[in-house]
Amino acid sequence: MKIDNKIQRTFPGPLTIIGITFLVLAFGFVISGIWYFGVSFFIFSLFFLFTYSGVTIDTEKRQIRPYYMVFGLLKRGKWIPIEHFVGLTLVPMQKVYSMYSNSNRKNDSVSKDFRVYLVDHRKRPAYAIKACKTEEQAQNSMDEFAIWLHLPVYSVKKHF
Repeated sequence: MKIDNKIQRTFPGPLTIIGITFLVLAFGFVISGIWYFGVSFFIFSLFFLFTYSGVTIDTEKRQIRPYYMVFGLLKRGKWIPIEHFVGLTLVPMQKVYSMYSNSNRKNDSVSKDFRVYLVDHRKRPAYAIKACKTEEQAQNSMDEFAIWLHLPVYSVKKHF
């Protein structure tokens, strides 16, 4: 069985706004007749909006493939045998995006999620194989992966 999980967008947050801005500029340049600028801005916007990272797991061949999906079309990554990993763990993640307004006020955007990671031989998280919004979903996913991949589960202390 092959499992394909999208982990995260490569350019989240403010860079998504840049991608949308490039898309609008691309259409503006094409309409105004400067099509060569329009095409280049359109390509940049597609790159910012549709590039993401993910992982493919082949449970029958016992391989994992972390990849980047460039432009939403091209998968780039190498297959790694699962024997290179000793177990699974659950890691809480917290991302904070900070922006300053013109009046120098700081605006923070906080996003929290939980990720299931493969643990390498040094007992450190190596590759994320699943991202979940709640701890319960992540725990259930980790239990399923432990059964499918025949790997033990390591615990991590909560940080938030």
